[in-house]
Amino acid sequence: MAAGGLDASAPSRRGESRASASTRGRGSLLTLITDRHFLLMAAWPSLAAMLLVTAIPFAATLGLSLTDYDLVRSDTWRFIGAANFLELLRDRQTGRIVFNTLYLVVGTTLIDTLVGLGLALLMEGAWRGLRMIRTLYLLPIMTAPVVVALCWRAMFANGAGWINYGLGLLHLPQPVWLGDPALAMPAVIISDMWTGVPFQAVLLLAGLLGVPVELKEAAQADGANPWQVFWHVTLPSIRPVLTVAVILKFIDSFRKFEGIQLLTTGGPGIASTTLNLHIFVTGLTYDRVGYAAAFGVVMILLIGVSVGVLFGGMRRLA
Repeated sequence: MAAGGLDASAPSRRGESRASASTRGRGSLLTLITDRHFLLMAAWPSLAAMLLVTAIPFAATLGLSLTDYDLVRSDTWRFIGAANFLELLRDRQTGRIVFNTLYLVVGTTLIDTLVGLGLALLMEGAWRGLRMIRTLYLLPIMTAPVVVALCWRAMFANGAGWINYGLGLLHLPQPVWLGDPALAMPAVIISDMWTGVPFQAVLLLAGLLGVPVELKEAAQADGANPWQVFWHVTLPSIRPVLTVAVILKFIDSFRKFEGIQLLTTGGPGIASTTLNLHIFVTGLTYDRVGYAAAFGVVMILLIGVSVGVLFGGMRRLA
């Protein structure tokens, strides 16, 4: 009887084990799907917000660029297709404005990153007062761009500016910084160093502090000099941080507006006019919103292509 009872209950236990195994299988499958796609599901809110604040304005800009929308006669605008872009290509000033923009972006990114890296290497040490100096480097970053531009405009002044006063004490030529077509854009780049260099220095200092000391000590024990330690140990270790710093500065330079507007107003002529400033003047001073929107589309495409090329180049270097 006992044996018969055991035989009778065996199928039920096997059925229960199959049911529990099936439940565990479904649970593990659900867990696997959740774990695999959790980041995607968690990113949806931020992705939706990003699309809301970027895709919709870009679509509106693209739509306006295909019209002759004018602030003066806003009730009689017409769809004109690619006429704004054709006019843009025929305009003799377009090439110079694009060149000025790339000149500013490349110049500020290169100078601010190199000088910032040098300062970060100096602040990496352990000498007295270093913490206070690191803190002071945050102050220029917190200064309003308008205040920075006004200060530099006073320093670049032809008659009473401190820069020309110092050059005069050294018996050096005193150029008209903001009135010379060859010096207007360099003056803008110099003024950008006030906030650009500390920003790059702080970012790169964070990367330098994360380099393992053991790697440097091992390289020095093998007979490497300071330059070889930097080139073969430090630089490869901070390349991810360096890439982020360069790309952030590159994008931020495209957005520079207050400094140019207050220092040179894009002049003399269009010697320091960039796409950002030209879009503002065309749309709000000359009321040609449709034509300004076409320049906006060109600027967005230029940023996308430039950042893509830069990012690809930085990845190959890494």
